[in-house]
Amino acid sequence: MAAARWMLRWVAAAAAAVAAALALDNGLARTPPMGWLHWERFLCGTDCAAEPRRCVSEQLFVEMADRMAAEGWRDAGYEFICIDDCWMAPTRDEQGRLQADPRRFPGGIRKLADYVHSKGLKLGIYSDVGSKTCAGFPGSYNHYDLDAQTFASWGVDLLKFDGCNSDSLELLAEGYKRMSLALNKTGRSIVYSCEWPFYLRPVQQLVIGNFGLSWEQSVTQMAMWAIMAAPLFMSNDLRHISPEAKWLLQNKEVIAINQDPLGKQGYQLFKDKNFQLWERPLSDRAYAVAVLNQQEIGGPQKFTFSLTLLGNGLACNPACSIRQVLPASRDCGVYSWISSLSVEVNPTGTVLLKVLPL
Repeated sequence: MAAARWMLRWVAAAAAAVAAALALDNGLARTPPMGWLHWERFLCGTDCAAEPRRCVSEQLFVEMADRMAAEGWRDAGYEFICIDDCWMAPTRDEQGRLQADPRRFPGGIRKLADYVHSKGLKLGIYSDVGSKTCAGFPGSYNHYDLDAQTFASWGVDLLKFDGCNSDSLELLAEGYKRMSLALNKTGRSIVYSCEWPFYLRPVQQLVIGNFGLSWEQSVTQMAMWAIMAAPLFMSNDLRHISPEAKWLLQNKEVIAINQDPLGKQGYQLFKDKNFQLWERPLSDRAYAVAVLNQQEIGGPQKFTFSLTLLGNGLACNPACSIRQVLPASRDCGVYSWISSLSVEVNPTGTVLLKVLPL
């Protein structure tokens, strides 16, 4: 039962991450956005004197931008560096505009955006549809046009728009729509990510390299985000990340599945008390397939399935080659339409496959 609840949280999280990224068909975010965001790792740390390395500050984002540019993250596709909640001063300025906390962001957001852009990256920022953000800072209610113009003037490239402190789902939807229109009026291309209120959503960021996940669970998160075409936003400390976590997050084959231009989301084909089987259609008639072991105890278990299940019976008709992508890369061989495939999956782990037609 605990394993089932754990897996449902991950699948719901991947789906929520996809839903959050939906916006207008204006040419932006044709594939899932990729980047780094501070919230899951650094929360609302504002005491820079006591905890300078964990404080939400200009220095934190400068250091993360440096790491992303120098250590392969940008080249792997992680292009956004995103500020989440708690960046603001407690009040708006005399003109009613949002302003960054002057102690923690002494150069202001425009200067930080310029620095991020100089590294070949893009800057994301956070606001809320309500009168206050989830952490109690000034929200955008009744200031949608002004805040959109402010973000554009700073050179912001993405807005994460949260859903706290709104009286109803109807007002929430109306606020989301109004901010969308306000952003479009600025004339600047800004990716718009609407968020459900925090109490309605699970974790959406990749927390690989953080605390709390086993290796198998880290593989599962990366595999399911790829299957679900979810945005790949890491929330970890890139200054202190293990080689194994870095390998997984920068895995070119997994990222290629996530970023596949066909743009279709994966779906579940089969589920029992032990396993889930998922597939995602890819370009050139290929498919990504995930086999997830829901059990939390015991050892590796074998799962066998008929290839006629894949692609409504067409994925391997008349034949296909299959490659395992995770937890390690290897060629599985060539199979016919009527073949079966067996994979061994660790508890809470996932085997990610790519099926290519022949």
